[in-house]
Amino acid sequence: MWIKSIELFQIKMPLNFTFKTSQTSLNYRETIVIRAVDELGNTGYGEVVAFNEPFYSNELLMDSKSVLINSYIPCVFDRKIKHPFELHQWIELNYPMAIAGLENALLDLFARRQQQPIMDVVFAEATYDRIAAGIVLGDLDISSLMQQIDYFQKEGYIRFKIKIKPEDGFPKLKLIREGHPDLKLLADANRSYELQQIHELKKLDQLDLLCIEEPLASIDLLAYQKLQKEMKVPICLDESIQTVNDLKKAIQLKACKVVNLKIGRIGGMYYAKQMIELCRENNILYWIGSMVESGISKILHVHLASLKDTYIPGDLAPSRRYFQKDIIKPEIIVENGMIQVPTGCGLGVEIEESSLNDYTIDHIRMVGE
Repeated sequence: MWIKSIELFQIKMPLNFTFKTSQTSLNYRETIVIRAVDELGNTGYGEVVAFNEPFYSNELLMDSKSVLINSYIPCVFDRKIKHPFELHQWIELNYPMAIAGLENALLDLFARRQQQPIMDVVFAEATYDRIAAGIVLGDLDISSLMQQIDYFQKEGYIRFKIKIKPEDGFPKLKLIREGHPDLKLLADANRSYELQQIHELKKLDQLDLLCIEEPLASIDLLAYQKLQKEMKVPICLDESIQTVNDLKKAIQLKACKVVNLKIGRIGGMYYAKQMIELCRENNILYWIGSMVESGISKILHVHLASLKDTYIPGDLAPSRRYFQKDIIKPEIIVENGMIQVPTGCGLGVEIEESSLNDYTIDHIRMVGE
């Protein structure tokens, strides 16, 4: 296929609530939607999910935008592309979220062109038609947490992730576990503990957690190796795993037992597939996260979470949990705790152009010669 034009829509979507972690608070979400068009008029969409502040990774949204305009997008014009994964032969993995957004747009376009679902052009294996949703609850007071758990349980959710920090993480989780002894529960510390606080982390062994995600402020995998040796709770690595080599090193050191995969963080579906294969070969559990993103990126994570050996339900909730209106149609809906995986070509959803235009704060169109 030949790429004839690529558009960047920088969007700003107000959140329905303030999303709090130990590192930041979000009231709106800015991302970049990428639309790619081929010589036949087919279109595909991807999303760049970098943040405006470096609390999650060093790649900021404006850096992603700049490198896309000045380097990455010109690489795809005026050359025949047999498969979108060829992109990774031309581009160094310096800005993974920018690369992932571009790759995802090309992959959606390619799958639509082939009249295949997006998973069929990446994974040659059976997947689920429906997946369980998972709820992420921010760093809230215990009363609010208990109320939200009760509400979402009634909606059919079975897996809950709680954002924690050292000051009150254990007592909050202890109260939740006492009130809900059978709840599928995990914690995400967002790098808020020091290794010297290992005694606090080891308290979590009492609570029958599915895993503890990114507990240490340090990215040192040797520190995680030491921590995992001393803890019963499986350590789950998220932002500490940026590349395939990071994962290989973590496996070699036995620094974790679980990995949270997010397509944007690791540079696209090309690397997601490699990491999943590594996890399978080395008995590492994996599951699918998300980035507080629009439906364009989240529905791709829904597809990835439909693989039949994911460890737990992903961080995948309905569109309306975060936004008054999403930019995909149909929106992501949860019924009795389950999400229907789209079956159409490409991402299996269409773009709600009016909503995309309403959220757009900057638009750039680039064309090949």
